[in-house]
Amino acid sequence: MMPPPWFISILTMILSLAPKSMSANDENASSCSARIHCGDIQDIGYPFWGLDRPESCGYPGFRLNCNDDNPEITIMSATYRVLHINTSSQLLQVARMDYTESICPTYLLNSSFNSTPFAYNRESTLDIWLFYGCQPLTDVQNNSTSTQGISSQFECTINETNIIGYYLTRNVSETSFDTVIRNTLGSCNYSVSIPVMSSEVPSLEEIGNSDILEEALSLGFELRWSANDSMCKSCEDSGGQCGHDLITAEFTCYCSDGSYPRDCRLTPQ
Repeated sequence: MMPPPWFISILTMILSLAPKSMSANDENASSCSARIHCGDIQDIGYPFWGLDRPESCGYPGFRLNCNDDNPEITIMSATYRVLHINTSSQLLQVARMDYTESICPTYLLNSSFNSTPFAYNRESTLDIWLFYGCQPLTDVQNNSTSTQGISSQFECTINETNIIGYYLTRNVSETSFDTVIRNTLGSCNYSVSIPVMSSEVPSLEEIGNSDILEEALSLGFELRWSANDSMCKSCEDSGGQCGHDLITAEFTCYCSDGSYPRDCRLTPQ
């Protein structure tokens, strides 16, 4: 005889709130209490993992590496130096590793955060565009174009080839030299989109040289993240450690007596 539907519903709810594993000293709770320490980045927990923190203690895409006391994170094939982490505001300040010492990297790769837990902090971050393999701007004086958001010419050697480059800080349609710029930059061989702190844009436009560009890129930009942060707070408030079930791909709260789907109090959220 099949049990009535109401019984199955109640049983399902009870099982969903029951601990996934029982132990007097849950190993996951112990391992996830470890924190990441690397250079200036100290005492970092969920959603980040790596070093002494297993993958189950973090969130997908938040793995940190430590390279000569420099914390690094890889997002969409690009590696970034981690400059600052604000877990209370879910803000991450990073700089492209391949642009921190040179504006002429060997491989030209856009910064992209599509289908990731990260997004630009639009309150502080703007995109700029770098163009490589261009013709000289002969029709417009550099001191005029720099005030419109386009740099003076810089030169690069990439893969043993000498090329001319420029950067642009605003949409071409916003400039008074849009036709000249379109014709010149439209014939460039490569272009790359990279975010910078919006506070650096005035210097990029007023001074417009490669040294200022290198400085702006080294200061990086800010990303916001989303990784079940409100659920993590509830878990930590109940005495648990936040994590991620690698089998179910769901948030997990590791407690001293087992693993729970929300918090150690077994209270529905």
